[in-house]
Amino acid sequence: MWQQRVRQVWAALHAVITDADRELVQSYLNEAEQALFWAMNLPDQYHCLGVVRSARQLAVGRADVEERFLIRLALLHDVGKKKGDVSTKDKIAMVLLHRLAPGVRKWGREGRGGKVSNARHAIHVYFHHQERSARLLAAAGCEAALVEAVKRHHKAPEAGEPPELTLLRQADDLN
Repeated sequence: MWQQRVRQVWAALHAVITDADRELVQSYLNEAEQALFWAMNLPDQYHCLGVVRSARQLAVGRADVEERFLIRLALLHDVGKKKGDVSTKDKIAMVLLHRLAPGVRKWGREGRGGKVSNARHAIHVYFHHQERSARLLAAAGCEAALVEAVKRHHKAPEAGEPPELTLLRQADDLN
C-alpha cells in the first residue's frame, strides 16, 4: 500500500500532459466534458490518463466492455477535484489523517475561506469527490450511466454493475 502511495506522489510531482494525451481527451470528450477535465489539477489529469491506460490494458479481450464508455469514465471519474480544491500536499495529508484518524472525513465541509475552512473544504472534496463529480457531469449533460458509474466508483461493487465500472476501480487502484 505505502509503495503505491509513494509512486502516486512521485507521479503527481512529475506529471506531464503530452500532445497525444491532449488528442485523446479531445477525441473522447465533448466541449463541456473537456472543460471539466481541464479544470482539474495537472496531477489529477495525469492520474486520469494513467487510469485510461491501465483500464485499456485490463479490457483487452473483453467483448463485454464498451471501450468508448470505459475511456470516458476513466477520464472523467475525478472531475470533482477541481484546481484550487485539493492540492497534492492536501492529498498526502488526507491519506495520513485517514490512516491515523479515520473519523476525519466527518470534519469536512464544503466552502472556502480562512485556513480552517480551506482545510475542511479539502477534506470534503477528497472524501466526496465522486458525488461532486457526478453532479458536475450531470449538469454538463452526460448520460445517466456514466454519471452513476462515476458516483459509485469508490463504493463496494454490487451485482449488475457495468463491467466498465469494475475495470475503472481496478485501474484506479493501480494508479
